[in-house]
Amino acid sequence: MRVQAATWADTKDRDNDQCARCSTRYSLTHQHRRAVGMGGSPTPPSIVDSLTLCFDCNGRCERDLQTIALAYGWKVRRWVGDPGRVPVFYPHLHGWARLTKGGEALRIHATEAAQMMREVYGPEWDQWCAEAGVRTPERK
Repeated sequence: MRVQAATWADTKDRDNDQCARCSTRYSLTHQHRRAVGMGGSPTPPSIVDSLTLCFDCNGRCERDLQTIALAYGWKVRRWVGDPGRVPVFYPHLHGWARLTKGGEALRIHATEAAQMMREVYGPEWDQWCAEAGVRTPERK
């Protein structure tokens, strides 16, 4: 299902009207963080399931940037019940944020983000990071 206008407006506001990956302010599109598959979903995406990406980055997250998009929370595996459990890395903030149902992106430390990612994905997250060349905090 298409994103509701209010959710899209709130998503752009939360993401400072810029692409969460490259920070451009042009050709902005809605990214379903969780894959909806062919034919979409009967439920419109929530604010925590939404991200602002430019047209180019949105397409690339489905192709050559898929691994890094998973590592940075720009994409979320379909089986994840609550996408709010998966934090997002915002390069323009030089850090991680936890998305809330109230439409906020709350800054969190990289160690907390890594812990959240490992709780959701287990060692697969570390594998994605290694493949994408992303440095991660060590496990405690």
